[in-house]
Amino acid sequence: LFRSVYSGEGPATMVYKVNVILPSCPQHDRIAKLATEFVGTGFLCLTIALTGKTTPLAAIPIGCVLMLLVYAGGHVSGAHYNPAVTLAIVVRGDGKISLLDAALYMVSQLAGGIGGALLSWPLVTKDLAGHAALGSGVNVGEACLVEFMLTLALCSVVLHTATTAAQANNSYYGLAIGFTVLSGAISVGPISGGAFNPAVGLMSALYGGEAAENCWVYFAGPFLGAAVAGILFRICAADEYPGEVAPAHATVGPAVMEILGTMFLCFTVGTAAGGTSPLTPLSIGSILMSSVYMGGAVSGAHYNPAVTLALLMRSYMTATHDDFSIKQVLIYIPSQITGALAGSLIAWAAMGGNEFVGYPTVPETSDFGQAILGEVLGTFLLVYVVLNVATIKMLAGNSYFGLTIGMAVTSMAFAIGPITGGAFNPAVGLIGLFTGGARVPITSIWVYWVGCPLGAILAAAFFRLQNFTEFHTDHKGQKFTLHASHDQPHKQRFMKHAHVNGDSSSGSKAEVAEVTAEV
Repeated sequence: LFRSVYSGEGPATMVYKVNVILPSCPQHDRIAKLATEFVGTGFLCLTIALTGKTTPLAAIPIGCVLMLLVYAGGHVSGAHYNPAVTLAIVVRGDGKISLLDAALYMVSQLAGGIGGALLSWPLVTKDLAGHAALGSGVNVGEACLVEFMLTLALCSVVLHTATTAAQANNSYYGLAIGFTVLSGAISVGPISGGAFNPAVGLMSALYGGEAAENCWVYFAGPFLGAAVAGILFRICAADEYPGEVAPAHATVGPAVMEILGTMFLCFTVGTAAGGTSPLTPLSIGSILMSSVYMGGAVSGAHYNPAVTLALLMRSYMTATHDDFSIKQVLIYIPSQITGALAGSLIAWAAMGGNEFVGYPTVPETSDFGQAILGEVLGTFLLVYVVLNVATIKMLAGNSYFGLTIGMAVTSMAFAIGPITGGAFNPAVGLIGLFTGGARVPITSIWVYWVGCPLGAILAAAFFRLQNFTEFHTDHKGQKFTLHASHDQPHKQRFMKHAHVNGDSSSGSKAEVAEVTAEV
């Protein structure tokens, strides 16, 4: 492309600005990708090694470092940092990665993991370096099961948030991926060691003994979870593939997604609440947040009969984008209950007995009146957030919907959970019933099927009062906050060094040269 500008006195001077589009170099691209995978996996494993034995809060730096590494390397390699994720993308298909690149990715990831582990030794000594190891009294079957489940969740989140046209160029994919691992490290880390990644699991081979003998667990469970995630993605996101989509997909895809999301949520409640970590509410809220990001574009990511009820009420006020109807309610709620059943039973198997599974129940220190009021308030806040961040026209396209929904549950679990048991979801309230109620009495299950729907109804009514303009104004643009308008996009600049509306002609593959010639 040439652009000329005439200026000066006397002989005219022509300035040519030439944008030379340099040809892409496949070898350089591949080296850049493999280097990114090596370094990213290395820092992930270094963080695990440095924090695994030194702090009870290790899940937070591990999840956060994965999140930031995904953001830093996603545009180069896709930021897998995990052979299981690479396998899931291969199974997903549609030409996202070649078999050769997938094999090279895995080698780079495994090498990066070993490198990160070795780098930790000069810093904290080998004896203090953390690595994945089975918990006391845990058998390899239980460890494989939880590695399968969390890798299934992790790979499902990756596939839906980082490989689809529906969610292309979102700003939350790294958050969702990192906090899936954070959640799993809290909920099942004490069971399997919480690898969810063969590259992380291979670190155990450096320590010999039982750790090295059980290293295969971190390959078998994650690889199986990854393969299943790839297959389920094809069911849930059939419209991502060329060709016509069967009419049944409009029903089957959302139903499967509601089963998956509710299963992950209830499995996490069962395992995390069955343990002793003070971070249990964070684990539960984080898996919900990640699952909402995972399934939002497929089913709306309800995972909660109370949310589904509120969405139905909201659709009667004015139609949602997908015209949510009673027909869908009759599919969603049974799917959520099915997911709760599956998650509860898998938690039972993973915990080595139903007496170890955690579930909501009203404490002896609270009466039923307090419990119902608490569940009404907690569910009101959750549904109030859902309706505002996920159904408002002015907020369409925001990237914080999953974060706010997940953290609503975390906040209320900390605040109200000790009073009510903290379900805020009738499906979650069934975990005790599905696992036999061996831990504490389950006579209070009805509280969650009364208080939660009532809270949802009140939230929907308040939403109608609060958002008068949503139902009486034709919104033509985004407006996330009252005090900041989006009518001057040329001024948008989130970071000084990278403008949203910058010169599109410049980039990593373009070199600008100015040639001046006198005519």
